[in-house]
Amino acid sequence: MQQESTAEQVKKVFIVPRWAGGPQDDWYPWLGEQLQAVASEDGMRYQMQALNMPAWDLPVIDRAEEYLRKVLPPEQLGPDVLLVGHSVGCLAILHYLARVAEQHPNARPVGGVLCVAGWFSVDSPWQDILNWMDTPIDYEAARRLIPQDKLMVLLSDDDPYTSGYQENEHLWEERLHSRVSILPGRQHFSARLDFDVRDAVRDLAGALSGMESH
Repeated sequence: MQQESTAEQVKKVFIVPRWAGGPQDDWYPWLGEQLQAVASEDGMRYQMQALNMPAWDLPVIDRAEEYLRKVLPPEQLGPDVLLVGHSVGCLAILHYLARVAEQHPNARPVGGVLCVAGWFSVDSPWQDILNWMDTPIDYEAARRLIPQDKLMVLLSDDDPYTSGYQENEHLWEERLHSRVSILPGRQHFSARLDFDVRDAVRDLAGALSGMESH
């Protein structure tokens, strides 16, 4: 078994769901199936885990951080780890990475981060979401654990929660030097399938680099 694992690249993909989302919601199960389907073509072995975040009907930053540190201890970070956030899950990932970078200076950078429908502000915030909007994140610290050009953000031009998507695009670029793509008609990326999400993960894994050169 040990020899087999060194012959192929293993990528561990962790999904942090949207507000009130669970492992079986939206495109999360589909993404796992799709990555398995293209694994041999990509020369990868994808291990995907959609996380069952604690009390995610009313997400709390400290509890999210604590849970992520339990599922993914700082010493297990490295280039084989890909983090995928959906909506509030994107902020949970940034809080987690910033805290790890501050407390564990020897932690290794992850292979990449994909933020789907990520936001820093929403149109009609309520108190529980204001806690996420107003709590500061050390972006410099978070970026120390994300390689250059390995933070990808997918936004939609018709997201019902963030009509000012251009502002969020600007903030992602300014604060984190992100690669942002604006996709038409995706709402809040809650469909059961989305090939752009799949291919963004493959891009971060390095599976598409050879194809893009043709």
